[in-house]
Amino acid sequence: MKLKSNVHTVLMLVVLCVAILQSGCAMFKKRPLLVPRESGDTLVEITDPKLLPNFRDDYSRDTLMRSIDNSLDYFKKVKSNPYGFNMAGFSHQNLEGTLRFFREGFLNCGSTEKLNQFIVQNFRVFQAIGKEYEGQVHFTGYGTPIYDGSLTPTGQFRYPLYKKPADFRKPYFTRREIEERGLLKGNEIVYLKSKLDAYLIHVQGSGQINLPSGERVYVGYDADSGHKYASIGRMLVMDGKIKEDDLTLSTLIAYFEQHPNELDSYLKRNDRFIFFKRVTHAVPYGSINVPVTAMRSIATDKKVFPAGGLAFAVLEPRKKKGWFKKKVGTEKSFFALDQDTGSAILTPARADMYFGIGDQAMLEAGNLNTYGQLYYLLKR
Repeated sequence: MKLKSNVHTVLMLVVLCVAILQSGCAMFKKRPLLVPRESGDTLVEITDPKLLPNFRDDYSRDTLMRSIDNSLDYFKKVKSNPYGFNMAGFSHQNLEGTLRFFREGFLNCGSTEKLNQFIVQNFRVFQAIGKEYEGQVHFTGYGTPIYDGSLTPTGQFRYPLYKKPADFRKPYFTRREIEERGLLKGNEIVYLKSKLDAYLIHVQGSGQINLPSGERVYVGYDADSGHKYASIGRMLVMDGKIKEDDLTLSTLIAYFEQHPNELDSYLKRNDRFIFFKRVTHAVPYGSINVPVTAMRSIATDKKVFPAGGLAFAVLEPRKKKGWFKKKVGTEKSFFALDQDTGSAILTPARADMYFGIGDQAMLEAGNLNTYGQLYYLLKR
């Protein structure tokens, strides 16, 4: 009887596997590839209403209005795109008109259902081609850290941020050359407690520094050395030091706190070096020179997406590897303004979301490492 039972179990498993294989197209069916109309286009218009996302906005109305107004300020000052993005229809005039019309309509929509109707009736919706024309965009987060520091070197504060030197040009020297040859001596802006703190401001592009006097100074991105960016987090994954599924800012910091002697060698494998300037504004400015807004501003490659444009993002729950990948977290969707860029945010398959200022914002930003879809709206 036991033998018959085992045979029956095996047969049932075989039948189940065959059924899964036969129904694979239904269970794991991919959306159609996003084929651009013109060679080089990075956005594809979605003309089938069934393929449109549900335009549900998960964040506050006030922050969206503020971020829209910041982009409108950009369009007032800059009348043509200086970054090389030139898809048909996405002129600065059309992008500005889209924002003005959307802003008024959004305020008059009292529900998600009405908002969806408003968008379908009045806007063309374009999706980023993402990776391999499948629409998958890798989303990460960034923020503005707050660290203790000093305007002069002390025993506690020994790791500087630098301004651009007088001989600056691109490409400048590599990180290793700069540090080993002391090429930036005399260009120090502020000194921090640890080399990792300084490097994280390099990655985030801005920082706030609490001085011993109680004063707080602000630093912002000014220029980069022109060399390719290499992620030390990705290096740790490739070297087997951190599992890919576990890579977050918190795990990276924890790793180097436990292995401080390894930090310098990893940092010098990233040739790109960032130069800063002191600024008077607490909220950092993005690459289009307007303030970025927490949970509303995104950084993208401005050669492939429209600067200042109105975007809509759908972030999938993070997935753990393995059979029937386990989802961690919940889906998020929100409108965003394309107001910044970054060294690692290149190609139509990447986007970085700004989370705000301080420890909690940095923690949440560092934990965002997922995939999703990115759309842009254009008024009909």
